[in-house]
Amino acid sequence: MVRRRGIYEVHIIGKPLVCLFCQGKKFTHREVYVKVVNHEPGVQKKKLTLQSFTCANCGQELKFEERKQSGVSDIQYVQVSD
Repeated sequence: MVRRRGIYEVHIIGKPLVCLFCQGKKFTHREVYVKVVNHEPGVQKKKLTLQSFTCANCGQELKFEERKQSGVSDIQYVQVSD
């Protein structure tokens, strides 16, 4: 798990991320790595990377899988304060 310090405003596919509970627009950020285990013999484990955003107001956590097209991510975030 990698945690980035600071508070961020986040856009996913060009739209601002808003907390579903308090309508907050500022989030802390971390990357969460998950190993997906397939119990079939000979099949390798897959690694899934989720971008986790926690609302700075109420603590609600939202997770998204980052996808890239032509090297450009669908998740963009800008640091607004520490």
